Amino acid sequence: MDDVDAPHRASFGLSLLVALGWYATVIAAVFVGRSGMPAAPNRDCSAAFSCLTPQEEIGLAMILGAPILVGLLFITLVVTGLLARRVPSSILAGTLSALGSVVVAVVVGAVWQGVR
Repeated sequence: MDDVDAPHRASFGLSLLVALGWYATVIAAVFVGRSGMPAAPNRDCSAAFSCLTPQEEIGLAMILGAPILVGLLFITLVVTGLLARRVPSSILAGTLSALGSVVVAVVVGAVWQGVR
């Protein structure tokens, strides 16, 4: 009768997989949405990067987005470690860590731009 169950903790690994799943979902959604857009018939190719093929757009997005993604993954590791101790569900901990990582990255980016 006096036995009290220890509070359940979320698994760090499962929480991290959920957060990475959210990132993969967003990347896939952007890719699918971008690939379904038809090209404008009268394009002006005088501006830089205005007439890229879909493969070139993906390559450019990977080059520009890789540092951001690496930063988000690092922040996600830290936030998941903090949340997995306090939240009982791995799904909730992973979702909150992905959302929290994006919020932290936006705040750090805003502060960085304000200081410069």
